[in-house]
Formats: sequence, C-alpha cells, structure tokens
Amino acid sequence: MKVFFDTNVYVAEALLGQAAEAMLAATERESWRVFVSAYVLNETERVLVELGFSHRFAILTKRRATRRARLVEQPASRHIVPLDPADTAILQAALACSADYLVTNDEHLLTMNPYEGLRIISMTDYFQLLRDRGMLV
Repeated sequence: MKVFFDTNVYVAEALLGQAAEAMLAATERESWRVFVSAYVLNETERVLVELGFSHRFAILTKRRATRRARLVEQPASRHIVPLDPADTAILQAALACSADYLVTNDEHLLTMNPYEGLRIISMTDYFQLLRDRGMLV
C-alpha cells in the first residue's frame, strides 16, 4: 500500500500525539510506503509556527516526517481541487506517487473521494481501517 498524509496528519501528531502517532507507527510497521511532498513539509512547518510553536519544534517535526517518508516530486498536472485551489498541490502529489490513500481531514479534499483510483479518507477512517486490519497495537 502507498499512503500520502496531508499536512494536518503531521500537525496532529505533533500536537496531539497518541492517535496520529499510532497511525503513523502502524503504517511503518506494515511496511506500507509513505510519501510526502516538499509542499506538505513546508506547510507543516509554517502551520506549527503560526500556532505558536517554536521554529525549532517545527523543524524537528518536519525532519521526523522526512525520515518516515519518501519525497515525491510535485509535477505540473491537470488535477485541481475546485473548492480550494490551495489544496491542489496535495492532491497532485498524492496522485504523482500513485498513492492508494490520501489521509486528510480537509473537507474540500474529502468531498472528492474517490478520485481517479485514489481513496481520500479522514484520519478517523484511516485509524478505523488500521484497526479493522488488526494493525493497531
């Protein structure tokens, strides 16, 4: 399986820990391939700083995500998110790596599920998918 996590997953892991961290750890244990884009890494850093966290904390979070994932190039593409063009880079990156799942809590992306073979699911649904497969410890 190939999984692309949206920025909000990495931010949730940094802020809330447990559930998001368990999802990422279970995905790694199963050797599912995790992908990330420079856009998501930079957005994660920016969002954490905007939320009042130190720049150092934001950089460490970004590095942790980088260690866990393969970097996908951001190609130009015809795919767009009509309701929020700012989310287009996330959709394009998930498609570029041929992800099976795009995990996000962004409503504009979730309303597009499924999209050209890509399943776009919430963090809650991804957590349940891992639980149903017996992947959560």
